[in-house]
Amino acid sequence: MRTFEEATERLQWPKGDDSRKAPTQRSGFGLAVPKSVLFIGPERCDEFAHALRLSCQGHNVIAINPRETLAAKKFRRAGGRFIRARLEDLPPKCCRFDLICENYPYPSGRHYVPPRAFAIARLARLKPGGRWILVTESPRYASLLKAVGAHDGALRSRFRSTLSPLSIDEAAPSAYPRADRRFRLVFRRCR
Repeated sequence: MRTFEEATERLQWPKGDDSRKAPTQRSGFGLAVPKSVLFIGPERCDEFAHALRLSCQGHNVIAINPRETLAAKKFRRAGGRFIRARLEDLPPKCCRFDLICENYPYPSGRHYVPPRAFAIARLARLKPGGRWILVTESPRYASLLKAVGAHDGALRSRFRSTLSPLSIDEAAPSAYPRADRRFRLVFRRCR
């Protein structure tokens, strides 16, 4: 199953529900609360189509990427919210999310971000109970990010993480060099 779809499958319409109501999660006070979702680095049509589906279902969805592809322009024209920027360029407290999805980050080159700063920029934007789900081809980078959460005392007390291998068929498509495995890293904010 593809990462964005898997990460958001709980946000989809339950079978038989009235399609005029947005899917929601019940808060402790019995109120219905839409989910807030951030897609980091989407470029392909299928990524934006999934983001737009969630948005049309009543979720608060934002897509962010410093590169604006044709698919991003179509997403914006269709009513989607797209921000042309790097996540690290946004004010740290501008938004909090229930779910952050990120496929194949490229935190190197002229915009190199060390693993700790990379992870903290995302983890700081999670609501309590929120998840950041990242897929990468690099076992080294996934391990570095997991180690940030495991060895930083402040993060370790607030977040839990799991790292698991994926087959190519289970992961989102990638135009990067072929590798036999992909890796999914999930951080969940406990408090």
